[in-house]
Amino acid sequence: MNKKAPENQLSLLTYFEGSQVLFQGNDLTSAQYEMSEVQKNIFYMVQSQLGADDAPDKQYTLRVRDIMGLKGNTNMYTSLREATKTMMQKILTIKLKDGYLQVAPFSSVLYNTKEGTLSIRIDPSLRPYLFNLKTRFTTFGHTEALTLSGKYTKRIYEMLSQWKHMKLMKITVRELKTRLALYDPETDQEQYPSWDGFRRRVLLQAIEEINEKTDLHVKMYPEREGRKVAILKWTIAITRTHAISPTPSDLQIRLTTEFGLRPDQAERITEQYDVPFIYKKLYEIRLSNNKETIANIGAYTATVFNVK
Repeated sequence: MNKKAPENQLSLLTYFEGSQVLFQGNDLTSAQYEMSEVQKNIFYMVQSQLGADDAPDKQYTLRVRDIMGLKGNTNMYTSLREATKTMMQKILTIKLKDGYLQVAPFSSVLYNTKEGTLSIRIDPSLRPYLFNLKTRFTTFGHTEALTLSGKYTKRIYEMLSQWKHMKLMKITVRELKTRLALYDPETDQEQYPSWDGFRRRVLLQAIEEINEKTDLHVKMYPEREGRKVAILKWTIAITRTHAISPTPSDLQIRLTTEFGLRPDQAERITEQYDVPFIYKKLYEIRLSNNKETIANIGAYTATVFNVK
C-alpha cells in the first residue's frame, strides 16, 4: 500500500502493492442485466472514483479520451453519447430478501464538450451496493476488468472473482443466462438455446480471455441432468494476487503500531474481517489522516471496525 491516490480523493479504488482493486456487493455481482463493453468500462471507471465520504449527489467526472482510448479510438462522441444514453435506460435487477430491486445505474450524465469530459451521477438506490461494504462483497482487478473485451466475459470474471477464495463456483446454466440477460424468466425467451452455441459464443471465449488477461485461471466442467447440460462447475486458481497476504499476526502488529489499537482489538479485527476489507478500510483511514482530520487514530480505527 505504498502507492497514493490523489490527496483530494478518498477512493475505493484500493491500491494493493501497485494493483488496483474494485469492490462491489455480491448482490450486484449476481444481478440480472446486460451492458455493452463500453458501458461496463464506463461503470468500472466510475467505480474507481467512489469515495467512502461521497455526498449522495456527487458527480464523477471521466475524460472522454480515457474511455475511448480503451478501444483505440479517441474520436467517437456519437457512439459514446449513445452508450451513456442507453445506459440510463438499462435496468439492473437485484434480488432482495423479499423481492427485487430494479434500478438504472446512472441518474444523469452531463457532457462538457469544451473540456472533453462527462460527469455522471449514480442512482441513489444503487449506492448501498457500492459503498461501505462490510460483508458479502466481491473484489476484482480494475485493470483486468477494463482489459477484457467481451461484455459477457467481464460479468463472468466478476462472478468467478466472488468465489476465487473458495476455488470453486457452481451455477446452473439457467441462472448464468439469467444474470447475463440471455434468458428472461418472465417471457421464457432465451438466447443461445443450444448448449453448443452458448458454449462456443460465450463460455469458451470468456475462459480463454480470463485465463490470458486476468489474475485468475479457470476451468469449466459441464454437468448433465439427463441429456441436457444443466450445471457448470468452475475451478478457480489465483495466478497473481492483488492483495498482500500477511499472517494474522503481521496484520495485528500493523494495526497496533500504525493505527493505535490495543492487541485484543487488532486480534478481533483479523478474526472478524477478511484481508481485502481490512486493507480497504486502512487505506481509507490513512487518506483521512493525511488530511489531518483525525484527532485520535486509535479511537477512529476502532470505530471504523466496530471494536471496543
